Amino acid sequence: MTIEMELVGVRVQLPTNTPILLLRETAGQRRVVPIYIGGPEAHAIDLAMSGTPMARPMTHDLFTEVLDSLGSVLERVVVTELRGGTFYAELYLRDASGGVQTISARPSDAVALAVRTGSPIFAEESLIDEAGVEEDDDESPDPGEEEEMVEELRKFLDEVNPEDFLP
Repeated sequence: MTIEMELVGVRVQLPTNTPILLLRETAGQRRVVPIYIGGPEAHAIDLAMSGTPMARPMTHDLFTEVLDSLGSVLERVVVTELRGGTFYAELYLRDASGGVQTISARPSDAVALAVRTGSPIFAEESLIDEAGVEEDDDESPDPGEEEEMVEELRKFLDEVNPEDFLP
């Protein structure tokens, strides 16, 4: 069974400055699923969430334009499993003829597309049971702390190089 999720945002885990994508159940226990992602993917999600206009389309913007031109719609994104420390997701695309295609994707790319298209995000219940954590309301950052975290993420993204993620 899949459960609808909401994108809480992208945070930076200190002291490693590692970006984390946070998805939360929209109902029920409201558990949060933290997913470690790369800097470029965090930047792509942050740009989409903030509505920052770009002079030229980024890869996820290009993908949504291709879908539009083909008459396809991203119906939903589902984060499906955690295997060997790696999260997996699927895109559900409805084509012009009404058929649905399922395509494997990284959760960060799937969420970046969902934000751009306004598509819903889901996760398998078994995944949430395995990787979800209950949110402690006492530890929720106040608006000032949250803005500082966003600023730290932006600084990290401005300074990071793709080579930093190579072995």
